[in-house]
Amino acid sequence: MNLSPDFAFTQGSLQDYADCARRFELRYIKRLRFPAPEVLQELEFERRMRQGDRFHKLAQQHCNGLPAELLARSLHDDADLARWWDNYLENGLDDLPPQRHAEITLQTHLGGQRLVAKYDLLALQPGSGAVIVDWKTGERLPSRQALQWRLQTVVYRYVLARAGAHLYGGHIPPERIRMDYVYVARGAQRFSFDYSAAQLAADEARLLEIIEAIDTAAEFPLTDQRRRCAFCTYRAFCDRGEAGDLRDFEFDDEDEADADFELDFDQIAEIEF
Repeated sequence: MNLSPDFAFTQGSLQDYADCARRFELRYIKRLRFPAPEVLQELEFERRMRQGDRFHKLAQQHCNGLPAELLARSLHDDADLARWWDNYLENGLDDLPPQRHAEITLQTHLGGQRLVAKYDLLALQPGSGAVIVDWKTGERLPSRQALQWRLQTVVYRYVLARAGAHLYGGHIPPERIRMDYVYVARGAQRFSFDYSAAQLAADEARLLEIIEAIDTAAEFPLTDQRRRCAFCTYRAFCDRGEAGDLRDFEFDDEDEADADFELDFDQIAEIEF
């Protein structure tokens, strides 16, 4: 048993393991604080991360009922954020079901471990669709294939299918689940991924394989893809060079949120087995 009894898997921790088993060990098993900056331009990086956090809070407030005009008054000091906000209002909420839950956390159990997902937005219509929306504020657009294989896509759809019945009024058929990544810095461009019973079964097998590998691992090797080390805050433990350039960094809002994700299991919306 490598994991502490209070550990809970998230998409971020699973992605860390997939990217570099050594990083997973340092971060989640040894629980070391990361000693190195992610990029050379630390101040600009921090500014960009604050922008992303600010946008997510605005979107949460809007989805919870605060008027868009009122929220827009706070954007006079940031032209980029104002542009993102306009893109979000014009295209970000297109064709979503009416029942909406912003910044909601669900959990299920898999392989004897907790599996938790924190969603930017769940939009549902009982008896019809259930849409997961994830806001992205990065300027770079990934490939559709990269997003489809990403563990965030796997975990978010799987957890909703297993633990979202109380929001939907009953079991959610996988075929009624969709996940949308919405890139507000790029005109709210959307990447949508449908779901199915076959995909759910494949995802469950993949997740179980990763969880079992982590739980029984005798060692956690370094990644052989050294380009990842340039933006890893644990590279100082591995003697893997200097920080990368901000221009080459791919911002992912969810990675940052996951880094500070502290779980209060009494407050998580639902547990299903």
